[in-house]
Amino acid sequence: MGVNDSQETLSAVVDQIYASIERPELWPGTIRAIGDCIGGRRDFWAADQPLPVYSRSASQHAVEAMTGCHGTSLLSRADLRVLDEYTQEFGDLIARFLKNIFMSMLWSQKDLGTLEVIGQRMTRRYLQAFDGSEAVTGTPSKLGVRNLIAALWADGRMFRSDHLRCMRVLAPHLDRALRLQMRLSEANVQANIASGVLDRLTFGVILVDRAGLPLWQNRRAQEIVTRSDALRLSSTGFTGRTPPDTRALRELIKGVVSAGTQDVLAVPREENLRPLLLTAISLGPDAPPDASDRFASAAVFISDLERADNPTIDSLRRAFDLTYREAEMTIAIARGHGLKAAAAKMGVAVTTARSQLQQAFAKTGTKHQAELAALVRTLTHLRHDV
Repeated sequence: MGVNDSQETLSAVVDQIYASIERPELWPGTIRAIGDCIGGRRDFWAADQPLPVYSRSASQHAVEAMTGCHGTSLLSRADLRVLDEYTQEFGDLIARFLKNIFMSMLWSQKDLGTLEVIGQRMTRRYLQAFDGSEAVTGTPSKLGVRNLIAALWADGRMFRSDHLRCMRVLAPHLDRALRLQMRLSEANVQANIASGVLDRLTFGVILVDRAGLPLWQNRRAQEIVTRSDALRLSSTGFTGRTPPDTRALRELIKGVVSAGTQDVLAVPREENLRPLLLTAISLGPDAPPDASDRFASAAVFISDLERADNPTIDSLRRAFDLTYREAEMTIAIARGHGLKAAAAKMGVAVTTARSQLQQAFAKTGTKHQAELAALVRTLTHLRHDV
């Protein structure tokens, strides 16, 4: 391979490394491409292949063929001197490079069996470079690196000068890619946590970009959109039952995004159903100019006035130290039942129901049924079915 071809190949591999940051499934192919540059057995770089077992004689033969040395147990003084010089000059580069390769393999895998194979490779070919004192700092000792290189030689693996040149070119890119990968993974973890929290809300949440196109929706929003014909989401944005409804929806979002404010819209539904109540809030003017296609510029909160979400009996008991019957009475009142209807529903006398209601008033700090119902409604923001 000529110099220009080699440079073009390395440039292509560098591009693959950065493409693998946002698409971890590309890492196995990227690592194989790196292995093609570095040379040696392809199975050394294959994350999805079983760990091969080599005989001692085969290992020794490979070492002799590549280095002129014998297996590590039979190294001569001259061999050991070469090993020491090699370790001194290239040890840190090799250890850091292998570490980045194995970390990249780990990022790309979800299957536990494959991770186990990679773990065996790491233990066999990299972790032996660390002893107990260096395990805390993560920096291999010179003796550890020497042992690693000796083990690689015994395993039929030797890096020539052209391999080391490729390592020098690729190592800083692998370093940077792994740092970016970790940051991206941390961001994804935080996003997943936030998504999990928003999925527990009893009202819909839809994030939209500055053009009003939906980027993400929580579980309740998906349910509302699926069950109602008053609101739909498409590649062109929010859509209502009629063209005027569609215009009103899109003007709502356009207005809050451009003005950086918030606004409310009632979206009519079919006959005998109360409208959906939408509250759109701008998320601020912090989006970069070229990020309109993926940056959330506004949040739309949707309340389904026809859907009553009440706290559970257990949650009311924990919150206000109510008895089971007192919590049951509180929920009945919150659902609009009068005292007699609540007593009949619970199968108790009206006098008993009245006593339970008075106890609920005392423990919740309320004085009448409307106030108690309003208090319960403030506790209905979290779902209990997820």
